Amino acid sequence: MTDDFYNSDSEDEFEDISGLVERVTNAYEEGNLYNLNFTEEEFDLLIGHFLNESDDALVYDLARMAYEQHPYSADLGMKYADVLIVNRETERAKEILSGLLDKVPHNGDVYFLFSRAFIKEGNLILAKISIEKASELSPEDASEMYHTAAQDCIDINEYEGALEFLSSTIAIEGETLELLNDKAFCYERLGKFDDSLKEYERCLDEDPFNDNIWFNVGTIHARELRFDKAIEAFDYAIALNPSNSSVLYNKAIVYVNTENYHKGIETFLEFLSYEPGNLFAIIGIADAFLATDNLAEADKFFREAIVIDKDNNEANTGLAYISMLRHDHFSSLVFLRRVMGKEETDYNILANQLNLTFKRTALPEFLLFFTVTQFFLHNKEQFQICVENLAAIDQLWLRKLSEIVPGLKHDKHYFAIMRKFLIK
Repeated sequence: MTDDFYNSDSEDEFEDISGLVERVTNAYEEGNLYNLNFTEEEFDLLIGHFLNESDDALVYDLARMAYEQHPYSADLGMKYADVLIVNRETERAKEILSGLLDKVPHNGDVYFLFSRAFIKEGNLILAKISIEKASELSPEDASEMYHTAAQDCIDINEYEGALEFLSSTIAIEGETLELLNDKAFCYERLGKFDDSLKEYERCLDEDPFNDNIWFNVGTIHARELRFDKAIEAFDYAIALNPSNSSVLYNKAIVYVNTENYHKGIETFLEFLSYEPGNLFAIIGIADAFLATDNLAEADKFFREAIVIDKDNNEANTGLAYISMLRHDHFSSLVFLRRVMGKEETDYNILANQLNLTFKRTALPEFLLFFTVTQFFLHNKEQFQICVENLAAIDQLWLRKLSEIVPGLKHDKHYFAIMRKFLIK
């Protein structure tokens, strides 16, 4: 099968080609790789070796050299076509495969590679026709072909097509744990959670001690807002594998979403013992402390996030909010300047405090930022009032508003409000 072309795990084999490997490595580093010549067998071994080393760039060059030096070799031609398909150079791959049909018209792998090329192009109709021909010519490899086609579809997010190829695989091979899991995954990505859950439960009938499947079951329950069942599934997964950090993360999210903040924090901290420095978990802890009005701990974890990523939007927003609550006005401005005008900023949390802070300090920059929040929150009346107030202070604040929110110029209603106060 095509997917097995480059697999080579033999230590004895490596010893036989160690000299060749050294020649290739040195020539590649010196830029003289294309000056080398090898036999078909040597190319086959070298490509296999460097594929196992995950050296994709060198595999690509060797496959091209092999095809150019041995253009009549069907095996090397298919290897090169396979590499081209992986790199999405499907037109060139199809040219080579078309030439191979004249040499080996009854080789199923050629049609299988055509199918993979069509899948990369998103042409599932031609892909199905090609793989059906491939399975007729190589029936002993048919189930592997269909399963590989399903995986290729998953890689390009064609989950409906993947399910069709998986059904064909099951018709040949029967329902294996791997195939059921793949079906469940596709249904989940399609948002068909009931179908996905049924397949995952069938997986658990086959392997009840698989923590990853319990994790997937818990995640679906969480998405469907069945939080008690989600926690139960996550607990099973953790009991089976206490170091499964993905389970801990999703469990913490469920706790936070159900306002069980203390357990959420506790679970996030456990997660961080396996993945220290994880920015999402640190932000999750800070948000949970903020929700419980523990400003000191929230500030601590937001600042920890800032150390990792100075421009992190959530952390800067959180610190701006906390600074305004503490009346630390000038610190809040530092953080506000990093987030105002960005689409992803949570303006709901900032709006009221910005308004209060402006009334308390009379600093125009807080009014400017409050105006920004009203634009993003689509509050036209309050936006107009803010613009009038900014213009009364100084028109430079309106120009600053246009700089912070370039989208204003493309919104006729909001820009019309501002234009009345701008000097042309």
